[in-house]
Amino acid sequence: MPRDIKLMTLSLFLWGWGYGLYAYVFPLYIRSLGASPGQVGVVYSVMMVALALSYIPGGVIADKYERKRTMILSWLVGVPAPLLYYFARDYKVVAAASALYSLSMIGYPAMNAYAAARAPAGMSGLVFGVINSGYAAGMIASPILGGWLAQVIGTRNVFLITFVFFLASVAVLCFVDQQAPSASSSRGSAHTEDAAAGYAGLLRQKRFARFVVTYSCMAVAYYMVQPLIPQYLGDEMGTSFAFIGLTGSIMSLGQSVITVMLGRCADRWGTVVALGGNALVFSAAMLGLVTARSLALLAGVLFLAGAFMAGQGVALAGVGEVLGGSPTGRAFGLFNLAVAASSIVGPYAGGVLYERSPAVPFLACAAAFAAMSLVLLFCEPRPNRAGEVVHARRCARSGDSPSINSYLGGTRDA
Repeated sequence: MPRDIKLMTLSLFLWGWGYGLYAYVFPLYIRSLGASPGQVGVVYSVMMVALALSYIPGGVIADKYERKRTMILSWLVGVPAPLLYYFARDYKVVAAASALYSLSMIGYPAMNAYAAARAPAGMSGLVFGVINSGYAAGMIASPILGGWLAQVIGTRNVFLITFVFFLASVAVLCFVDQQAPSASSSRGSAHTEDAAAGYAGLLRQKRFARFVVTYSCMAVAYYMVQPLIPQYLGDEMGTSFAFIGLTGSIMSLGQSVITVMLGRCADRWGTVVALGGNALVFSAAMLGLVTARSLALLAGVLFLAGAFMAGQGVALAGVGEVLGGSPTGRAFGLFNLAVAASSIVGPYAGGVLYERSPAVPFLACAAAFAAMSLVLLFCEPRPNRAGEVVHARRCARSGDSPSINSYLGGTRDA
């Protein structure tokens, strides 16, 4: 694994650790400020709006400016958010701070494009999976600690600790090598370069557009229930902050384990097929959440509930698979924009449904994931993995430097 990929993974580990300290008690903290479940949904919807607004300029910036600097500057935008949470006295201030946090994702397409350019031949699914698992690994133990600290010193003081971890994450990125946009965006097949020249060109590619729409539908369903899981455990099962922190750690552990497994499956059978199977796993987890009657079963269900976030990183490798060449920052930006924009309605809709019946949002989510898994498994052409891996190995033996998706049939200049 390249050194820069390891450093990026460490950076996301530290950020994930800081975020994990409060992530799973965050909806309950907002409720403690006097917010209703619907207003908690508003906060998360505002986050998605800001996230969507960040991706289009983020994609353009990733293809125009030096990527290391872009990542560092954008990460710094989100660093003050925990301090604003600390001083918040109502959900509106929390919503504004959450929007600032989400705007830091303007550098996410640059990170994706950077990783794409550094991924060894035939390993793009694994590389994106490893990077994503770094973030998930940071959230394995931190929710337990965060839930305990929330009871001992109060949630507000937990935000101060998070602030320190966010700063450390940015510091690690300073040791990553620089990368000019031309290092990846100018390579790949001519067809991909022409299509990626503008967002309109990308949307004209039917397979890419279908993949974006399908994954966006799953994202809507996921973000409909994401802020509801801690509230459901607290409202329906009467669990404490510490226990909710423990369940968050179980979900993060599941995300970390499933991410690596999913990345290997993607490199062997294709990203789209792997994501289809992963969607079925998450659908089963949502059904299990509302039917579990024992703590042991609930723990297993929450472990599997990490499946969707596990697929987030691997889905980025799917962008290259469906385009058939080396993806640019704009391709990643458009994919992330579509997912974020379509998910804006999810948290608010989930909050409204939850106020009527706590189980309904989870059942609707399970149905949506099951339907989308069928689309991915049976409506998408499957790549010839055997021939692609042989092609990548031949490139390696001949001394050529294959692109991140050379195993998909494209090559890049040495």
